[in-house]
Amino acid sequence: MCRLIKVLLLVAIIFSVVHFESVSRVAVLDLYPEPNTIFEDRSGNILRWIPDAKGERHIWTSLDDIPLVIQNAFISAEDHRFYSHPGVDVLAILRAVKSNFTEGHIVSGASTLTQQLSRITYPRKRTYYDKLVELLRSLRIELLLDKEQILELYLNRVPLGNNLVGVKAGSKVYFGKILSRLTHSEAAMLAALPKAPGKLNPYGRNISSLIERKNWVLRKMNTNEHISFDMLHGSLQGIPVLKPKSFPFGAPHFINKVLPVSGNGNFTTTIDLKLQNRIEQILKSHQFRLKRKAARQASVVILDNKNSEILSLVGAIEYSKRHQGFNNGASALRSPGSTLKPFLFAQALDSGLNTATVLEDIEKKYTSPQGIYRPVNFNKNSYGPVPMRHALGNSLNQTAVSLLNTIGYSSFYETLKSLDLINFPQRGPEHYGLGMVIGNPEITLVQLASAYAALARGGSFIPAKYFINGKSSKGTRIYSEEASYILTDMLSDPSARNLTFGDFFNQKLPFKIALKTGTSTNYRDGWIVGYTPKHTIAIWVGNFNGQPTTGMSGAEAGGPVLVDILNELYPNGFSSPFSKLEGVVSSEVCSYSGMRPNKFCPHIKRELFITGMEPEEICDYHNESGGMHNLPPQFATWLHGRYKKGVAGNYRLAGFSRNLEETFKTENRIYRNTEKRHESADPSIQIMSPVNGEIYIMDLNEGAYQIELDVSSSLPVHEIIWYVDGREYDKVGPPYKTKWRLSRGKHTITAVGPGHSGDSVEVEIR
Repeated sequence: MCRLIKVLLLVAIIFSVVHFESVSRVAVLDLYPEPNTIFEDRSGNILRWIPDAKGERHIWTSLDDIPLVIQNAFISAEDHRFYSHPGVDVLAILRAVKSNFTEGHIVSGASTLTQQLSRITYPRKRTYYDKLVELLRSLRIELLLDKEQILELYLNRVPLGNNLVGVKAGSKVYFGKILSRLTHSEAAMLAALPKAPGKLNPYGRNISSLIERKNWVLRKMNTNEHISFDMLHGSLQGIPVLKPKSFPFGAPHFINKVLPVSGNGNFTTTIDLKLQNRIEQILKSHQFRLKRKAARQASVVILDNKNSEILSLVGAIEYSKRHQGFNNGASALRSPGSTLKPFLFAQALDSGLNTATVLEDIEKKYTSPQGIYRPVNFNKNSYGPVPMRHALGNSLNQTAVSLLNTIGYSSFYETLKSLDLINFPQRGPEHYGLGMVIGNPEITLVQLASAYAALARGGSFIPAKYFINGKSSKGTRIYSEEASYILTDMLSDPSARNLTFGDFFNQKLPFKIALKTGTSTNYRDGWIVGYTPKHTIAIWVGNFNGQPTTGMSGAEAGGPVLVDILNELYPNGFSSPFSKLEGVVSSEVCSYSGMRPNKFCPHIKRELFITGMEPEEICDYHNESGGMHNLPPQFATWLHGRYKKGVAGNYRLAGFSRNLEETFKTENRIYRNTEKRHESADPSIQIMSPVNGEIYIMDLNEGAYQIELDVSSSLPVHEIIWYVDGREYDKVGPPYKTKWRLSRGKHTITAVGPGHSGDSVEVEIR
């Protein structure tokens, strides 16, 4: 019998050892929580905080980033011998047993931080058996990890009520602070919560109990010499009234875009939350204005040009079901209208053309894979010979298509592809044809902003970035720095866009900026993109269902929004222009031909060129005085055809005279009218330059725009007095010539000889 008892006892011991060895096993990975998905802006502000499967919110932080005052508060409150015991505090157990036995019920516990960590990781019933398992697991944890690792795990996993787990989460939600800014009192309040998170809820009714527990923690910290007596008494006060806060939901369209591909963890996004909130407000402020034109939605993307980081992305005016606000307009594929033209013109500059090159804006039909193609300008007018600068500034469709036909749509297709502006490469260049430059490829607002940022960056393309990874990218070279600089100068030229846009941008823009607009067919989409050296701003206006707006162009729709955004980004103005390049030179050209001027050229301007690409040909449009233009046949024929149709003046952009009373004296010659309006004028004095009724198109940002004032006198006079708008301008003797600096507007130029007789002409400067 005795032997049997011994055998049974041995079996029981072996069974117990094996059993408890099995049930008390610990896996280190189990101790680490599955991370929440948290998105922060570039300054650490939370944009979205997605809880785990249990509905708990926690933010992992290393022990090095948890201040000692917080560590000491929890150690003092829960386990002041933490650094001296092996995971189980025997002295605390004995004390608890004695107290509980004396009182006849449980009044004190003896769980160490390690035991609490075990209980959090492997929840069990509160029985003696389960307590034993917990004790064994605690010993195992102490063998696997050092004290710092255990403390780090505990402080990141300790429950603090309201589904908040860990000290960082508690600090952010309860106090709106980072851990390093918590006071001793706030640290003690966090350490008070694990005792009874539900009962001591900071949002609950038992605030007095929470304060009492918090003050008890502070006294323990003083006893353990973690805080001084003065600190103790300075912290023994109540706690501020804490109200439940809604969890952040910033930049919703941006987060919804990145959420499916992010996974779990903490992510630092490129978003500037302060700017994001302001842009959302700006869009809402334009809601009524846009609605009057049947446009119910708008989107904005702002990039940091340095590395294409998205600072703000607003996908809709309101993030709600109303008006389909859950849709993200910044990621929707839309027809970009004319916003692709700058990429063709930049390619042309790198191909050998220049800003003074005279292009064709003539009605033409082209044979394409889709059949006969007849492009038409936005305003239905044609302007004949047009310098590249003005063709781009006024967004002339016919000129752009003609240029694309010269460069080749296959070559331009590859350029767009390298800028990530082709979303359906399987279709190939033939699918888009010559309409590629006026909006055939569908793109997103984010893609468009990224492509324009490449121009601002000097021709280097970097795709839009959603997250900060600390890596810089030089990008992919698409254009030369010189071509990018000149293209930017063209897009920044107010006078170059006057014909189409008038003074809208010149009057409203707070400072000079490179910009381009676009309008899709039937006014379905209105676009505007502007950029400075620092930022690229892209705006879309329209309807998610594709319904047209009421005749609202990209300039009208997005222009006021752009102005408000610029004032937000640069409240004190902006005076840092794009850096000038050594590889770009300025040279004089004839305004009409784009060639080097000769002595007969009536209007000379300065233009930018890539070094070595300045025009070498001498102007052959002007070979004699008298205001005559010798035009190439295609322009002379076109002008004659247009004039006979009764639309004289629609070709004014290139600088040719509006008045064609004397026309086509020879096959290819256009004469300007020299008839004088003033019958009382002295016939002996006649102004030769400028010509009455002349219109000049000038770059208002250039100081070199001058014309020669010239007068002919049939009688010898010793002096001619020139007047501009009734004010004396200059007194000159023979040959009576002087220079006049152009200024925008309508002007009266008068030349007066002896006896106050003379001649007068009227000109307009645009």
